[in-house]
Amino acid sequence: MSTTLAAPTADVPPEWLRRAAVTAAGMCAFFTMYVTQGLLPALQSVFHASVAELSLTITVTTLAVAFAAPFSGVLADRFGRKRVLLASLAGLGLSTLLAGTATGLHSLLAWRTIEGLCIPGVFTATVAYIGEEWPPSQIPAVTALYISGSVAGGFCGRFIAGMVTAHAGWQTAFVVLGGVNLLFLLLIARGLPVSRQFRPASGGLRAALAGFAMHLRNPRLLGTYAIGFGILFSQVCTFTYVSFHLAAAPYRFDLKDLSLLFTVYLVGMLVTPVAGRLAWRFGQRRVFVAATTLGAFGMLLTLLAPVWAIVLGLTLSSAGVFIAQSMATSQVPVFARQARSAAVGLYVLCYYVGGSIGAIGPSVFWNSLGWPGCVALVLLVQAGIGAAAWRLWGQPSTAAAR
Repeated sequence: MSTTLAAPTADVPPEWLRRAAVTAAGMCAFFTMYVTQGLLPALQSVFHASVAELSLTITVTTLAVAFAAPFSGVLADRFGRKRVLLASLAGLGLSTLLAGTATGLHSLLAWRTIEGLCIPGVFTATVAYIGEEWPPSQIPAVTALYISGSVAGGFCGRFIAGMVTAHAGWQTAFVVLGGVNLLFLLLIARGLPVSRQFRPASGGLRAALAGFAMHLRNPRLLGTYAIGFGILFSQVCTFTYVSFHLAAAPYRFDLKDLSLLFTVYLVGMLVTPVAGRLAWRFGQRRVFVAATTLGAFGMLLTLLAPVWAIVLGLTLSSAGVFIAQSMATSQVPVFARQARSAAVGLYVLCYYVGGSIGAIGPSVFWNSLGWPGCVALVLLVQAGIGAAAWRLWGQPSTAAAR
């Protein structure tokens, strides 16, 4: 009988506490990653910088996440899941706290980069821990808790940052967020017992690099990586520049309004489980194309003047992104017959590079064409990744695609 089903002992916390710790880890993974999105108009008045320069507060973090992600998995395979998870959480909490001491944009960017380097260790170690420490029949339910936590964390980080900034300033917001991360660290350290099924990987960095090279010669994986790039590019572009759009006339949204706007992210907690059932019935590529169509329709709605239409459009766009992301992620292990962790790491790299460019690249469109230019760019990307998925995932070797 699996040890995870045994009665709680001094070494094995109760099941509710273990699951709460997993949910908290999911929240931490996305709690601070995009926290400055809703703060950009306020930071502009503080630093007197351009939109492109301010967008770097997102770009440097997501780039750091992208390039650290493949190697965080290697560290977790080598040194243990819980050890890497707790070290990453400690680094993330401290760097977020210290970001509150920044006196200029350059020092803030430095701390945001360190945050990004710490974040991948949280999600790579947690996902691996779940797969090893729970019985197979319970893994889907526990993983769903992690995903729900990540969605909640993405919303709560933005919401708390906006509310605290409105009342006490952006530096206090970072101190509060860092403190919350460190409190979650204590919960996770107590709630997750030491790994019992973990076995250190052999081969180290050389074996990992060999896996990377193999995947980069796989055209279907490369196409799926490009799709992941486009998914997060679209999402980050949308929510970065809609903040400027709604902060300007005639809307004049303040920080509280912009913070509440991110409640549309919570739709991800509803649509992700539904997407899995739809994919089982209709196939990944059909669901993916439907998701991109839904997202494109939502983006078109944001061009209308009423606030309700913009909010509805952002909700539909977010739903499309979450569904598309779940479909693309599930395809990576289908195409990667070996070294699947390395394949997922490369997908994460491309995904977050897309998010990094989505924060700063569209500034050219914003400066020349405003919000309609950003919408047009997102529509082009959505059409491209929809066509790519339809072509790549319909090939015979993709058993799940129809």
